[in-house]
Amino acid sequence: MSRQANTISYLYCFLAVLFFSTNELVGKFIGDGISPTMITIVRFLIGFLVLFPVLILEQKRKKRKLSLSDLYQISLPGVINVVGAMLFLQLAVYYGKASTSAILISSNPIFVFFLAPLILKEKLSTGRLAGMLLGLAGIILVIRGDIPNLVSGSDPTLGFVYSLLASFTFALFTVLAKKQVIRYGNVRFNTISFLIGSLILLLVSLILRLDLTFQITGPNLIYIAYLGLFVTVAAYLFYFAGLKNVSTTNGSMIFFLKPFLASLLSWLLLDEQITAIQFLGIILIIGGIYLGQKWSPAVKQGVSFR
Repeated sequence: MSRQANTISYLYCFLAVLFFSTNELVGKFIGDGISPTMITIVRFLIGFLVLFPVLILEQKRKKRKLSLSDLYQISLPGVINVVGAMLFLQLAVYYGKASTSAILISSNPIFVFFLAPLILKEKLSTGRLAGMLLGLAGIILVIRGDIPNLVSGSDPTLGFVYSLLASFTFALFTVLAKKQVIRYGNVRFNTISFLIGSLILLLVSLILRLDLTFQITGPNLIYIAYLGLFVTVAAYLFYFAGLKNVSTTNGSMIFFLKPFLASLLSWLLLDEQITAIQFLGIILIIGGIYLGQKWSPAVKQGVSFR
């Protein structure tokens, strides 16, 4: 793969993480107006509705029929993502602190690092290991700098647990989804996985009688539309367009930028301060990304959203 294509791939991943970094902030803006479960269901249904016309146009060109096995291969990662990772993340934001949730889900490349060799047979390297450890150290420092503020959450311990669950399940989703995106295409995979994941979550919510509160107000509609259009549709398309051309481990390492982006956005929009120890952590995170990318094998795929 050419240097230009490699650069474009990482740019796609960066744009995805930029949008992902706003998820926790918007969740805090919504507050109690929409339950975490309902936020997750609606944002992915919006994602499906936006992508479905594109899928129809694509289907007319390629005319590819999907079997039940194909639907299963696409739906499994979607359910893990929507019912698992994204619901856990919204619960983490609800019970904990937005910036802390954003930082902890950024640890998902650590889980990807161990899952990718097992599932995708991606090669390990000393450079990648060093980058991961350096990035993990940076995340720990960022969390350490935020400890005095943890008590501000409604239940910081529960928020912490949900954040780690979100991190692990998103890593599992990333590893499982990469092969399916390459096989079925970016638009087709995301359209179907968004629909199946949100419908399964709705069914589970009705069976378990989970809170499905949705207060219809102008701000809430704007926030949920933003989550659906940018944090869901744009972010996922960018993310998997990037992962098609770089290793899953290295692409997911861009998530190490999320603590910096989340802290910056929190400072700009919520007036939260960034401490000196957090700046040091951010430097280590960037260093970890550099090491991981420097010792990474090329992945031979073409740059494409499809």
